[in-house]
Amino acid sequence: MKLLLKVNSQRTRQRLNQYGSYGSAADSPSKPSKRINQTRNTSSTSVSQKITTTSKLLVALISLVLIVAAIIIYVELTRKPPEPLRGPIFFSNNYEHDTFPNLGNGHIVVDRLQWGASELANKLKVPLPHPIPYVVITHIGVQSTSCYTIYKCSIKMRTIQDSAIAEKGLPDIQSNFYVGSDGYVYVGRGWNWANTYANSSLAITFMGDYGRYEPNEKQVEATQYLLAYGLTNKFIDLNYKLVAQNQTKQTKSPGANVYRIIKNWPHFYPCGLNDNPPCGSELGLPYPWDAKM
Repeated sequence: MKLLLKVNSQRTRQRLNQYGSYGSAADSPSKPSKRINQTRNTSSTSVSQKITTTSKLLVALISLVLIVAAIIIYVELTRKPPEPLRGPIFFSNNYEHDTFPNLGNGHIVVDRLQWGASELANKLKVPLPHPIPYVVITHIGVQSTSCYTIYKCSIKMRTIQDSAIAEKGLPDIQSNFYVGSDGYVYVGRGWNWANTYANSSLAITFMGDYGRYEPNEKQVEATQYLLAYGLTNKFIDLNYKLVAQNQTKQTKSPGANVYRIIKNWPHFYPCGLNDNPPCGSELGLPYPWDAKM
């Protein structure tokens, strides 16, 4: 009996010692609670820090976008306007000097840049004196078909030019102006440079073979408007002489169908026909007109 009491007394003492080390039995679970509270506080602080970092990044991104936008706006406002293309076309019914306008009634002039003239063309050296005393009408011939769109006519112009340079050894396309069945006038050598026929003449070529085909009304009218423009701007002499190419050399150009029309125009001059003197003889031009310039 005494032995049992002694054992129980020792066990009780051990328990008291254990409680004494914690302070009290009721206080023993308090440390885990503190750890939980500390963890919660740490998590709250981490979330706040993340929100602050995200806000800073967002503000920085918005600022960067605004800076880039401001730079773009500044560049656009300070950018110089593009320079106009060389040889512009003026779409208006006027006759300004040294310009290629809409000749009237929709007959625009397509400059060399617009139809795609070759950069291989050599610089022309023979100037065309103004006012021009002769206008010679030609056609392309050789079973050439007519062109009815600016796209097709531009291709034809480039083909004629390439052939003139590569096959015939000419510095550039032959005539001063070309007239398509689209009613547009295409610039060859223009007003200021002599054509390949005679250096005192303005050569106007109907694009097609007019021994086989009839020129249409647009083509004929465009030629008349071009001549009116030349007179108004004093490129052509008021008393100019209009001739067909077959009056200046042995050729079928400009074709019977064109010749039949132009021989009734007011300035038509019957040189080289019947007993009339050769065309240009009064200016000292040789026969035939084939300068190959």
